[in-house]
Amino acid sequence: MDAAVKVAADVHVGTPPGPLSDWVMRKVHFHGFAGLPTARGVSVKSPEFSCFGHQWLVVLYPGGGRLEGSKEGHVSVYLHNQSPESIQAYFKFVLKHPTDQTKRSFETGYAIQSFVAREGKGRHNFAKRETVLTYLNNGTLTLEVHLRSHKKAESNGYVPSNPCSGNLLKGFNNEEMSDVAFEVVGEVESAAERRKRAKTSATTFHASHVILRLNAPSLADMCRPGDEAAVPINGVEPEVFKMLLYFCYGGKVSEDELAANAKAVIEAADRFGIVNLKLQAEAVLTERTEIKVDNLLDNLLYANSKNLALFQENIMDFVAENGDNVIGNVSFDDVPGNLMSDLLTAFSQGKKATGSSAPDDDLKLMRVVELRKRLHDKGLCVDGSRETMIALLRENSASDETAAEET
Repeated sequence: MDAAVKVAADVHVGTPPGPLSDWVMRKVHFHGFAGLPTARGVSVKSPEFSCFGHQWLVVLYPGGGRLEGSKEGHVSVYLHNQSPESIQAYFKFVLKHPTDQTKRSFETGYAIQSFVAREGKGRHNFAKRETVLTYLNNGTLTLEVHLRSHKKAESNGYVPSNPCSGNLLKGFNNEEMSDVAFEVVGEVESAAERRKRAKTSATTFHASHVILRLNAPSLADMCRPGDEAAVPINGVEPEVFKMLLYFCYGGKVSEDELAANAKAVIEAADRFGIVNLKLQAEAVLTERTEIKVDNLLDNLLYANSKNLALFQENIMDFVAENGDNVIGNVSFDDVPGNLMSDLLTAFSQGKKATGSSAPDDDLKLMRVVELRKRLHDKGLCVDGSRETMIALLRENSASDETAAEET
């Protein structure tokens, strides 16, 4: 009789894949598909989107690609991994008829693919162009992008994460760990007709001057480390100031909190130089504000006064898309001249597909998100009007060219 075999631990070569994730689906809309260029080899790119920690974009060839095997009269479509790291993923494109579910759905099905950096995978002959034209919804081609990947395998060991963020939050409003203080007094309406305002009771907040210097420079300029007297802050509600301070310490302000206090947060963040929080509040305000003919002018003037380029762009898009309803119902007599330039830009952008990107050198037609991303990548300030951002990028580009010539 054979002796019993004792089974020891397995030996692994490389890292085993984790379990497969659920499918994640993103819809990509190519507006004005019929008007997109139909020359072979001419592409239209979607904005980038995130999934599984990677950046992706869809590249569409409305008139077909130039690669071998691409047929005349067919639409080509590819998914590109824009991140510098490779990833293995299952993916598929799905095109459904917008109203008639009995009609055939076009679908690409692929086994797991290895996406290296900046490389695309897709279908040369996804569908005939003449057929795709019958699958549009109000002129828009909507492609579903389905992705799934392996989750990261769990490590056999345990390595704690970097405690820095958690440790910083321990110092939030902690008097013993602080060297400056603020006495915040807000205002409340005290009359039914809103003609009078009364100050609320003061609330004291404590902070570290070093953290403020790094994250709220204008607020840091108002005090010195070790000051015995608290710095008075008027015109800001204590709850809003608490959000600002919490953000400076690395805390996350929820979307619901931002939505409930969007304009107050924008005002205070702008006042104290907390740019990223201002932009987060602006993004929430843009997403949750329904622009209508009867409120667009007030929102437009507000956006311009606070340099809310994203919110302003959203309003301009509404004007460009609803020109017939706006003309005659809204007076632009009191609108600053610089806004008329933005309005013309919105009309110019409207002639292009929303999914397409502006040429690399055409800053004046770039979307606000693209402008801010370029500024961020160059380490420049992302706050300011469209004109300010474009001027800053051009100035930086000119400086780079001068430096290159000198070397």
